[in-house]
Amino acid sequence: MTEFVYDVKNVCSLREMIEGCADEYAGNTAFVLKDKNGELTNVTYSEFFADIKAFATYLCSKGLENKKIAVIGRNSYEWALTYFAIMCGVGIAVPIDKELKAPEVNNILTLSGADACIYAPEMAEKIENYGFGGFKMCKTDIATALEEGNALLQKGDTSYQNHKVDPYAMSAIIYTSGTTGVAKGVMLSQYNICSDIVATRKVVNILPSDRTLSVLPLHHTYECTLGLCAILYSGASICYASSLLKLLQEFKEYKPTVFMAVPQLLKAIHSGIMKKIAAVKGGKALINVGKTITTLSGKFAPSVAPKLFKSIHEAFGGRLRIILVGAALVDERIFKDFEKFGFAIYTGYGLTETAPLCVMHNDFDRKADTIGLPLKGDKCKIVNPNAEGIGELAVKGPNVMLGYYNDEKATKEAFDEEGYFLTGDLVCIDPQSGHYKIVGRIKNMIVTSNGKKIFPEEIEFLLEKCPAVKECMAYGDMDEYGETKVAIKIFPNFDELEKAGISKESSDFEAQMTDYFFNYIKEKVNKISPAIRPFIK
Repeated sequence: MTEFVYDVKNVCSLREMIEGCADEYAGNTAFVLKDKNGELTNVTYSEFFADIKAFATYLCSKGLENKKIAVIGRNSYEWALTYFAIMCGVGIAVPIDKELKAPEVNNILTLSGADACIYAPEMAEKIENYGFGGFKMCKTDIATALEEGNALLQKGDTSYQNHKVDPYAMSAIIYTSGTTGVAKGVMLSQYNICSDIVATRKVVNILPSDRTLSVLPLHHTYECTLGLCAILYSGASICYASSLLKLLQEFKEYKPTVFMAVPQLLKAIHSGIMKKIAAVKGGKALINVGKTITTLSGKFAPSVAPKLFKSIHEAFGGRLRIILVGAALVDERIFKDFEKFGFAIYTGYGLTETAPLCVMHNDFDRKADTIGLPLKGDKCKIVNPNAEGIGELAVKGPNVMLGYYNDEKATKEAFDEEGYFLTGDLVCIDPQSGHYKIVGRIKNMIVTSNGKKIFPEEIEFLLEKCPAVKECMAYGDMDEYGETKVAIKIFPNFDELEKAGISKESSDFEAQMTDYFFNYIKEKVNKISPAIRPFIK
């Protein structure tokens, strides 16, 4: 276990961060964008900062200073610009999952008290046709807004300059779920977010020459804090993947050095690599020999592996060196394979409530079956450990949320008497490395292998609307591959089934009953909550 950390600058707010970056990295590329003709264009840090000031000035001219502004849509420069304009010069950001159904989006807009919503064109129907009465703007209109903002600046508008950012006040509300009745809005300050960025960078060296290919959704704190803010903090550049189907093509096009993934995505990439290798005569043997050589190379493995596995590195664009994985633990075999191929794999653990990272691997200490060590500044403890040392992980630190928006009861329940946030995850400490290991969960929240968070209460709330459901229980269960899926146990109301024409006297009663409930879940529940999609086939 090492106590060495990189000497990095402290920042308390995203405004302080981006203004410093615009000065220090003015001519560096911040974003690499693809235009309508497929040509790549660069946006420098000074250009990005100029856009932030112009857009913030425009939004303030619409009476939105200190207001809550929702942002929803696919990852894009406009999403990043909107987020930074809100946080640095306007008010409070409310990122929303673009996969949510219209009722859920509307619910978050209502619960958050959003005064405005800036959305991607594909979200138009959800926003425009669902009765939201606040200020609305499609991202296609941002170019015009920038022109107006710049005109206002030239006329002497000082709204951006005069806007005060309180680093310790609520600056973002992130909803962990959208369904009516169980949605909780996590309140984060800019200090929460910035402390997480700084702590991460103290143990992971990201350089101005680095570049990331952003795939994970920006409304998640994992991608927003690390894949956007931490990259910009480092003076590096960001590209946006157009789709998972074009991911390998865009690896070669953008040539990233840093990649952020969830285990399921990494598993799919690993599977694709292995299938291609197996299709080549003698491919498996060459891979096994190569892995043996890199294992024996020890500290020289990082320089040896890219040569031994040249075709694999070329598939990722030839420059990839770091893969950061969150949401769940990476399969040990996949972790070790990527390490032997010459890529450094970092597993991180956290929640929206911890902005998000609180425990992770670092440049000096990584282990396949663990989540690493607490970030600098974070205190972790194991609550009520059993004889084997297994108990609930609790975290205290500058990255821990302010609380749940307008929910004092839930906020109080989330912390213990010493002010530690109770994660609901069961952990133990690996005696050899001192790393934390995730053992299981004690909260009701279910996290599938692709990182999707599912709340049993949501499913039960919706299923109980079915007349033929007397009682039900949703819970996480393992499938044959060891991946977490959602299972539902239903206690039927047989009288209601009879009314539906399903009789217990029928020879195929169980099959009819199963079809009835399956169809209800598929046709009724799924229309309201996409969170149930993972277990509908």
